[in-house]
Amino acid sequence: MEHPSHDFNEVLAEQLRRAPYLIASMVLHAGVALVIAGFLLFQKEETETPVIVMAPAPPPPDVVDPPEPPKPPDVVEPTPTEVDLVPTEVTPSDDPTELPADPNDNPIDAPFTEFTTGQNVVGIGGPPGGPMGNRGGGGGGGSKTEAAVQGGLRWLRDHQSPDGYWDADEFMYQDKYPDQPASTGPGSPSNDVGLTGLALLAFMGNNHSTQHGEYRQQVADGIAWLKSVQDPRSGLYGEEVGNSTLYNHAIATMAVGEAQYMVPSPIRARELQKGVSLILNAQNPYNAWRYSLDPNGDNDSSITGWMVFALKTADEAGAQVPKDTFRGALKFLNTMTDRGTGRTGYAMGDGGGPGGRPSRVKIYLERFPPERSEALTAVSLLCREFLTDTEQVRRWKDHENYELLKKQADLIAACPPVWDEEGGTCDMYYWYYATFAMNQWGGSHWKNWKKAIETAVLPNQHQGNDNLTGSWDPVGPWGEDGGRVYSTAICTLILEVYYRYARVLGAR
Repeated sequence: MEHPSHDFNEVLAEQLRRAPYLIASMVLHAGVALVIAGFLLFQKEETETPVIVMAPAPPPPDVVDPPEPPKPPDVVEPTPTEVDLVPTEVTPSDDPTELPADPNDNPIDAPFTEFTTGQNVVGIGGPPGGPMGNRGGGGGGGSKTEAAVQGGLRWLRDHQSPDGYWDADEFMYQDKYPDQPASTGPGSPSNDVGLTGLALLAFMGNNHSTQHGEYRQQVADGIAWLKSVQDPRSGLYGEEVGNSTLYNHAIATMAVGEAQYMVPSPIRARELQKGVSLILNAQNPYNAWRYSLDPNGDNDSSITGWMVFALKTADEAGAQVPKDTFRGALKFLNTMTDRGTGRTGYAMGDGGGPGGRPSRVKIYLERFPPERSEALTAVSLLCREFLTDTEQVRRWKDHENYELLKKQADLIAACPPVWDEEGGTCDMYYWYYATFAMNQWGGSHWKNWKKAIETAVLPNQHQGNDNLTGSWDPVGPWGEDGGRVYSTAICTLILEVYYRYARVLGAR
């Protein structure tokens, strides 16, 4: 079938008739599209998070790496001597306070320039140098005095046993000159503990500790030996050896206290407190001490002096010492002191009573007459000086017992040190306490004593190149008991008076 044909004009005419409807449709669709597009844009603006414009933040500071923590100190291996003192197997003990060897006692090579503590509880000095003084030469002694100190220390160094202690009667086996005569002057072996403490005090008084100074090894070995002979339960240094027991213990406790003051150690603090506790337990209630480990009512001013200074040193090193302990000691010294003369006696009864003369072994009564010594007056005066309440007393004239103290200082001044073996005036024990007491008192008393003690001690030190060089002969009422170790250690301590302790009331 054939479709009818349409020419161009007809088609154009038809499209023109439909054009208004197409245009209207296009306009309508365009309007709808615009509405939809506007709605979508409006929705986008409502939901889009607004942008906040801020000033630029300052640049972050340069990052500095935190400092590295300090490296732990190198542990110095103990010397063979120290190792020998520490058992390789620890025996089980019920004592919870028993502690291992103290690593702080290993010496290190560094100068020692300052002290670390000082409680100043009952008045022993103050700065400079701390209560225990400004150690190490100078300070009024002069070059000759300091040279004598160094000579004494060298002799003590050369005669220390390999185990770390000083042997009272066999020290000559350590002589350094085999082609020279052997050292003389043995003492009693019952005094080894006390002599070791005394020698250690001489080293530490010249600024040598367990870790510092030329003689740090000698100090470390000596302190380690004292630890090795301390009873872990009772705290006693050494064994019970009769009348020497508490003398030994007091001096050993004093040495350990000074070592603890110079180089604090928690292990040694426990050891020191044990030694202090034994002393406290041995004190007669509200009174003092004598020979017994258990209080029995007997007291004497000689051993009481050593106890006071052992406890005072321990107190400065941080040990617990009740104030009543010192009050009891002062009460006894008051009891033994003649208020009229100022002289302090030894003990009640056969000890001579208040105001009596120093004690002597019977065989030495004629050779070293007690009338030529004020040893116990010196002990009493020094205890009173060091136990002075420095918050209440600024000068000695302000002391409530000034008149008594002055009488004691006058008695000592009237009995100066003279090295005269034939005349029986040698008494190093007296000279030791009196030198420190007069140094604390000051004034003309000290100036005159200073000249006398140097005149007595300096020329009588052995010189040369032999086994006695640097030592002093053990003359005097206690020389035979103490021997050459005793005389050398105590004379060295005497010459350290210029810096060993600070002045209780400061410079005068």
